[in-house]
Amino acid sequence: MRFSITIDTEDEDTALRLLGALRDVGLMPEAQAAVEEVDVLILPDTRQVLLHESPVELTRLEFELLLHLCEHTDRVHRRRELLAAVWGVNDDYSGARTVDVHVRRVRQKLGDSADVIQTVRGVGYLVASSARFRVERSPNVVRLADRRAG
Repeated sequence: MRFSITIDTEDEDTALRLLGALRDVGLMPEAQAAVEEVDVLILPDTRQVLLHESPVELTRLEFELLLHLCEHTDRVHRRRELLAAVWGVNDDYSGARTVDVHVRRVRQKLGDSADVIQTVRGVGYLVASSARFRVERSPNVVRLADRRAG
């Protein structure tokens, strides 16, 4: 069973004491007890992006592009691959520069966290798993892929 707790407090000591108490009674594994700092939080189930806990307004394609890159980390994504995965375009005539424009817009909207998306010159784009972002899916949302036939 999984559950999530939101600690809404300005007092970091209180939050850390609460996390420690949960760990002490065995409700939280040691690895999850550490407070993980992230700059960019992506919530696919509500299609939200939070930058330092503030919402970022992205277009549908900008959101899909960022989500795709962040769900497939530590590999270089060629522009043509991104056009196929995000835009659904599988021809050799569509402009790969469309990807560059959308990446530039996403970076502008991410401000000081724009370095989450790295450029690999002459090839495409990369998001490293060590970047300060997290994709967080709600455990209460049932997706069709999660259901078993029967």
